[in-house]
Amino acid sequence: MAITSTELASQRTKFANQRTYLAYMRTGFTIAIISGTFKKLWVTLFGIIMIIGSTLQYVLLNHKLNVGDNLNVSYLDYIPIIYVILSFGTLYLQWKK
Repeated sequence: MAITSTELASQRTKFANQRTYLAYMRTGFTIAIISGTFKKLWVTLFGIIMIIGSTLQYVLLNHKLNVGDNLNVSYLDYIPIIYVILSFGTLYLQWKK
């Protein structure tokens, strides 16, 4: 049985989703570990929020890929923007002290 180009595209998208998830997890854990070393609660919270947010994004996209639903989910597009806003807030809190 031959694999169609649609199935290959879906598989590539799943792999890209996994790579993105692992990158967010690595970054979130790094932030949480470094902030724990310096005893900065708000930075630790940012790392934990990043881990939880990336997990939700991964699970939702992976489910949509497995079911074959439409991947155009607008609220998932805002997750990286939320991370940037939280990063600036964390930097502000760090420099404010």
